[in-house]
Amino acid sequence: MFFARVGSLLLAETLHGGEAALPILKEYALKHGSQPPLTASEFIHAWLERDELRGRVLRQMESHRILIAPVASIPAFRHGERSWTIDGATVDYLDAMSYTQWFNILGNPAAVVPAGRSPEGLPIGVQVIGRPYEEEIVLAVAASIERALGGFVPPPVG
Repeated sequence: MFFARVGSLLLAETLHGGEAALPILKEYALKHGSQPPLTASEFIHAWLERDELRGRVLRQMESHRILIAPVASIPAFRHGERSWTIDGATVDYLDAMSYTQWFNILGNPAAVVPAGRSPEGLPIGVQVIGRPYEEEIVLAVAASIERALGGFVPPPVG
């Protein structure tokens, strides 16, 4: 709802059709483009659902101020790749990146740090998620993870 339908509504006026040149916006349009125009009622309902979910997450984070989660369901990928076959199933970009979308929608601060490498040598990251207005804790934990795991190493090019 927020990324696809609301995003399309807002960007259409700004980009004047140019959104078709942006791969991620094309993917959202393909996935959600056949839906009718967004109504005010749908938007308000989605906003209230988001607020309810945000409240539940924040209550859980009273005892767990930091969450560590995957960035994606796949390792880093080469520029231009938009889908992958994993265990015989196709995973597209929007589904692979859905781990980060939750916290974007909920308004949680987050940072991503490398935490390992795939067999191909591509980075695998984790996201460090905090409570609103606690960015300094997120950054401190992210820096600690990065130091402990050896810091950033550029991925192979080519």
